[in-house]
Amino acid sequence: MKLFASLITALSLMLVVGCHWFGEGSREWRFETGGSPAVGSDGTIYGTSDGLYALNPDGSLKWHCEKGHTPPVIGSDGIIYVGSGNSLYAVDPGGTIKWSYETEGSIRSCPAIGSDGTLYIGSSDRYLYAVNPDGTLKWRIMPVGVSQDLSNSPAIASDGTIYIGERNFWAINPDSSIKWVSEELDASVINSPAIGSDGTLYVGAKSRLCAINSDGTIKWSYQTDGEVYSSPAIGSDGTVYVGASLWLYAVNSDGTSKWSYETDGIVYSSPAIASDGTVYVGSNDGCLYAINPDGTLGWRYETDGGIGRSSPTIGQDGTIYIGSSDGYLYAIRGSEGLADSPWPMLGHDPQHTGRAEGE
Repeated sequence: MKLFASLITALSLMLVVGCHWFGEGSREWRFETGGSPAVGSDGTIYGTSDGLYALNPDGSLKWHCEKGHTPPVIGSDGIIYVGSGNSLYAVDPGGTIKWSYETEGSIRSCPAIGSDGTLYIGSSDRYLYAVNPDGTLKWRIMPVGVSQDLSNSPAIASDGTIYIGERNFWAINPDSSIKWVSEELDASVINSPAIGSDGTLYVGAKSRLCAINSDGTIKWSYQTDGEVYSSPAIGSDGTVYVGASLWLYAVNSDGTSKWSYETDGIVYSSPAIASDGTVYVGSNDGCLYAINPDGTLGWRYETDGGIGRSSPTIGQDGTIYIGSSDGYLYAIRGSEGLADSPWPMLGHDPQHTGRAEGE
């Protein structure tokens, strides 16, 4: 009888603290697709592998479209945009392809969407394309100084300026004219920028997290222990989070260190921040980490493969969605929705619009 009572007590304790079977950090479901998922306003989850998959909130298949390789992006009208090969595809909420636009090179990243519906996307042909919502070309430019390709996703500021990096870092006006180019980074950029509430741009350049003023000058740089593959995220208090080597770094808005947390694998994944300050990030050790606001471990969930470039997305109910190299998209139980901050996750929001508030 005492043994039974002890078991009941232990089970109750696990339920309270949140174990991997019942509470936070437990798996809701998994589905055989992957990538960095996007979540629509109706709760539909979109992921890509051999095409674009639309999943219901319970993890069941809604539909599958044969086109789609890059992370999906969702417009305000519910249209989903994905890259596949040399083409950008627009897919309606029912899974039918509306149109496609072909570039002269491979598309390896997702577009950013302006407030007027214009899609901005880079290609391996070294051009940045602006595509109208009907799939026609608005303009294209090859930024001065581009060396190989434009494989990073752009970000759009509240004034409509488009920012994208490669060897240099460019600010481009909505009419395609160059606003400025920053050559001060002196390093390749292999991630997408985050934009702060004051217009400061945060981007990784080699083994540094750089803060760039809206006029293109360097505000500060923070040295990391390894190359920054991750795109930064910004907390509600202005803290900037980014992954490099084995570490997740938390850097104050003045460029000083707040804390760092070491995982057991390289952090290619970009962090996502919940409204309670919890930071979620994937590691190539196969785990999704939940890091408390003070830099301590809340919990971690281990998938059956490495988590490379897939980045977590937080749903309205706090569920965290992330892909793994085992070929599955995971839904992991969290507690809070997305943080109310200038740039709380990759692509700014669960739809991956890449657009700052107010644009």
